[in-house]
Amino acid sequence: MRAFSFSFVFFYLAIVSCDLYPQDEYEEFYVVESYLVALEELPPVFLSTTAPATSAYSFAGFSVQNADVRIDLLTGDKNSGIEQTFIYQMDSSGVYSSTTSHQVLPARTYQLRISNLPDDDPNALIRGYTAVPDTFSSKSQVPDSVIYQSVNQIQLDITLSVNAERQSYFIFTTIALNPSFQNFTPLYADFFDEDEDQLSDFTKTSSGIVNEANFETQEDGTITLKYPWLAVAFFENNQIVANIIDDNIYDFLRSQTVQLGGSTLSPGEIPNALYRLEGGIGVFGSLAADTIQTYIKRPQQ
Repeated sequence: MRAFSFSFVFFYLAIVSCDLYPQDEYEEFYVVESYLVALEELPPVFLSTTAPATSAYSFAGFSVQNADVRIDLLTGDKNSGIEQTFIYQMDSSGVYSSTTSHQVLPARTYQLRISNLPDDDPNALIRGYTAVPDTFSSKSQVPDSVIYQSVNQIQLDITLSVNAERQSYFIFTTIALNPSFQNFTPLYADFFDEDEDQLSDFTKTSSGIVNEANFETQEDGTITLKYPWLAVAFFENNQIVANIIDDNIYDFLRSQTVQLGGSTLSPGEIPNALYRLEGGIGVFGSLAADTIQTYIKRPQQ
């Protein structure tokens, strides 16, 4: 079973990107957000602009309308020709969807092209590329139920996604299917602040980026990871989703960590986030995913 599982909110770019260097005069950028998932239908494309730090931001208020949005399936890498083009239409302000049904092919390269932008330059173009990760699957024999914090830790055995150029990068997401205050695990119950937090904030918990080198490699080529209890926020039914991400998502997330204070650099030394887009900022990325499900039981008192 595959499932799109990210809970990233990339639209925060529209707020913070314009305030990274307050000494500079504000410059507007186009913001793109779209994620292709191997073997899933083509995703929507969200298109907006950044906002000055002094303006209240909403996607609808800064969305870009009536652009020409297309995604191309390429014959090879980013420097190859176009095999098939998928034309997008605007469903609502700034939200575009494909007019053609197409399942994203694993281990293939796609190109994003956005033109007809409300720009002084009629030749203005946003372009991006993503190499979709190859598919993989979980060979884990996860029991139907597991006692929370028992010595029998959840173990994920994953077939290796083929990538000749680099190791695979994973993000793991736990999705609680029965979220409630009563079902909080002790750690998250202590962490939850009724005045500041909402239950939905904890329904999906994601790991940081986990490199393939962090796994134990078995003789048959599978890789094994013991799933940390820290990633489980709720008792009862949970889905665990393993995602292999492309270079675009990887570069954005690791550079985003620096932007949000994940380094010892002073503000004037912090580099810009990595977007891998021409003519705009944001993320045009891809991933492959696989999902398992289990029931987290309360320890016996």
